[in-house]
Amino acid sequence: MATLPSIGVIGVGTIASATIRGLCSSVTCSVVLSPRNAEKAQQLRDEFPEVVRVANSNQEVVDSCDCIVVAVLPSQASILSQLSFPKDVEVVSLMAGLYPQQLRELCGDIPISVVIPYPSIARREGAALLLQPSPVALAMFESLGRCVAVEDEEKFRYLACASGLMGNLYKQQLTVQKWLESNGVDGNISAAWTGASFAAFAADSADAKEDTFRQLLEEQTPGGLNEKVWQMLDEDGSNRALRFALTSVHGRLRHGRFDPQLAPAQQREREQRLTAAPLALLVALLRWPWR
Repeated sequence: MATLPSIGVIGVGTIASATIRGLCSSVTCSVVLSPRNAEKAQQLRDEFPEVVRVANSNQEVVDSCDCIVVAVLPSQASILSQLSFPKDVEVVSLMAGLYPQQLRELCGDIPISVVIPYPSIARREGAALLLQPSPVALAMFESLGRCVAVEDEEKFRYLACASGLMGNLYKQQLTVQKWLESNGVDGNISAAWTGASFAAFAADSADAKEDTFRQLLEEQTPGGLNEKVWQMLDEDGSNRALRFALTSVHGRLRHGRFDPQLAPAQQREREQRLTAAPLALLVALLRWPWR
């Protein structure tokens, strides 16, 4: 097993717990947890008693470790300004929507990495998007699954939009499961086959390169079921709606709120008006009483 510096965690929620579970089963490390969310902290202490302990305060976490994972809610980020961070520690932030410069205003001039991990890192089958990662942060999350790292904050923000598709994927799976059940298939069998199918589809693109998705789409049998389904959904506007939703999510990440004008229905209406305008102008010109 690889060895990591001592890791402290401030904010022991779902994603921080997944991170620690994955790390404790894949690398050699010691972990100090903040007392926040005592139940989850105690669960991790019980699972990994030899490497995990619970501190009495957030400051004790900072004073005890080399790398501090911060996973409180963004609205609670101000608690960081109440702590004293030594110059030789680094921060790995799992807080959505806060970027290195904002975090340095709270923590001081120390190395800061920003990470968006998926919960499946608990099983070391996840993925993580990293902004300006330190070698330690990169090593942490490379041990838990696939990592994609960028240095540019705006590109990171665009990439982060894809993380908003998780719920939509589960909604699609639930729709398939319920359709199968409505046609007499047992619920457990419906769920098992739906989950297995989606997992198998994704496996072929897990290590995607620039042309992977196009190539996979072209491999679908012409006139077959797989080609026909995506074509029908495309004709129905599903993929346009997806692009519009991603644009709306980007607006939320950039400005801190959802803009009603970026809702898919509003974007579609504007696109239709722009498309119709040249045609209307042409019709008007044709009807003009030229002499």
